[in-house]
Order: sequence, then structure tokens, then C-alpha cells
Amino acid sequence: MISIVSAFAFLQNARYQREYDLGFDIRGSLIAPVNNRSEFDTYRNALQNNPEILSIAGAKSSIGSFRMHEAVEHEMKKAEVDIVEAGDDYLKTFNLQLTQGRDFISNSETDMKESVIITENMATLFGLTQPLGKEIVWRDSIRLFVIGVVKDIYTQGLWRDRDALMMRYIPADQYSNIIVNAKAENIASVQDYMQKEWYKIFPNRLYPRMLSSDLQTVTNLNMSVVYGYTFLGTLALLLSVTGLFSLVSLNIVKRMKEIGVRKILGASVFNISRIINAEFIIILLVASALGAWAGYTWSNTIMSNMWRYYKGVDIYAAAMAVGLLLTICGLTIGYKIYTIATMDPVKTLRDE
Repeated sequence: MISIVSAFAFLQNARYQREYDLGFDIRGSLIAPVNNRSEFDTYRNALQNNPEILSIAGAKSSIGSFRMHEAVEHEMKKAEVDIVEAGDDYLKTFNLQLTQGRDFISNSETDMKESVIITENMATLFGLTQPLGKEIVWRDSIRLFVIGVVKDIYTQGLWRDRDALMMRYIPADQYSNIIVNAKAENIASVQDYMQKEWYKIFPNRLYPRMLSSDLQTVTNLNMSVVYGYTFLGTLALLLSVTGLFSLVSLNIVKRMKEIGVRKILGASVFNISRIINAEFIIILLVASALGAWAGYTWSNTIMSNMWRYYKGVDIYAAAMAVGLLLTICGLTIGYKIYTIATMDPVKTLRDE
């Protein structure tokens, strides 16, 4: 039961984490490093020929790559936050959702000097109930003003608490990353296209690992755990059913004469099945209750040590595990008991 509950629980969690909203389009976004504005423009021009690419943006530091982590201050409160330095169409390309305010204005000197966009949890961190227009001090002397707020972004996946994040606007001369967005179903072909163009433009440089690879790592880990517990659950279930079948068979052998007498005295198939099954039903119910509780505790403990955001064991996982165990055990021993309960009692007593 522990193994079966764990298998269902980790399967549910894998589906939950696969569909979890990280605040940005990780499934449709790809990032590649460039060294300067010239490389960015050359690579971008090559990628724009692909109709499957929906949007391209540039950045100096970004989600999914190097980010600064520095202290900022609002009034008397000081805290460390992630800092992203992004260019035009960054929000659009990563599909970041503005909840308040506006995006950066292209080539705006004012936005480059003093505007920032923050995440909702950064606003909460500094107690900004009305964050637009509020002043943020960076590096003790740089005064920045909030022009927009976006949904929280999970820059560490689901492993750790989401960090507060602040975005600054930079000119194209400072770009060191190129970000590409496409539909999730086209991302494999887009990545192949990007790799092909990369080696045409930068033949002596290794093609980098893309952002979608991080998501695949999490997915692969989840499925490895699911496969492991499924194997253990299946093995444990087979051993349990084999043991139960043996116990039932031994019990029937010891009570063959009693069964024959009861049949002659008019006992029904149901009554005989109930007499034979009673102790095994109790065993199964106790095992189900204890196993469901132990599987719940074990799975939640393991998940809480692996992830910060996960779907713990719920009543459905436990119910499916109990239902599966009872169904397979019932089918396994049911036919054996039915055969004995319906056989001719005269043959039974003569053999005895």
C-alpha cells in the first residue's frame, strides 16, 4: 500500500508540476548568449527568417541565465532581490503578464535611467500596496521608480522559494543574451533551426544548452521517481497477492469438511464465501488503512524535501490505491473461493 500510494502520488505531482504556471513561458522560450551588439544583430537577422519564431528580445541578464542578486532599499527597508537587465520586447517574448502599470518604452532615456518593473512578491516584500511611482534605491545612490508590476516569476523552478525580482531597461549595446519565443509544439524545430544558424555564424563556438532543457530535467526527475515507485508498487502487489492466495488456499484445505457439511445443511455460496473471507477482509482493511496513512506520510515527507512547490498526496491517490489493492486481491481469491463454494459437497465429504 505504501508503494502503490506513493506511485499514484508522484504521478499526480508530475502532472501538477508539468502544468504549473512559472510566471513566464518556459516551454516556448529559448536563450542563447552573444558577446556584443553586432553578434546579436547578426544572429537575430538570421532567426527572423523562421516563421515559427514569434518574438525576439535582447537582455544583459535574464531569467534562465545569469542574474544579479543585490540589495535594494525602499524607505527604511533593505532586501536582496534578483535584478534582470532587459531590452525591447522582453516582457512580450517571455510572456510576462503585467498586472499593473506599463512596459518599457522603446529607446526611452528616462526608462533607461530611472524606471523599473517589479514582481508582485517584491511589492509584497517592501509592503507596497500601491507600488506604481514608488522609489527604489539601488547601490545606495541610484534612484529608480516603479512603472509596472508583473506576476511572480519562479526563477529557480519549483525547487526553492520564488525570489523577488526587479527589471531594468537597457540599450541594445549592452545585450549579451538573445531570447526567442515560439509555440511550445514548435520549440523542437525552432531549436534545431537556431542550432543550424548558430554554427553558420559562430562555427568555432559550442551551441549552448537551452532554457527548455531545465524544464526537461525536472520532468525527467519526476518520471524517474514515478517509474521507480510504480515498479516497487507492482512488485509489492504481486508478492502480497501471492501470499494472500496461499493463505486462502491453506485455509480452504483445513476447512474442506466444514464447507461440505455447511453445503449439505443448506448454506449459500455467499455465506460460505463470507465465512472463508472474513479474516482476510479484516487483514486487507487494516493493511489499506495503515498503508494509506504510511504512504501519505512518506510521500509528503519526500516531496517536501525535494520541492518547495508540489502537490501532496490527496484523498484520490489513497482511494485509487486502496481500490486497486482490493480489486486485484478480490479477483485473485474470488474465483478460488467461488469454485470451492459451488462444488458438490458429497465429493468433498467422500474425499475427507
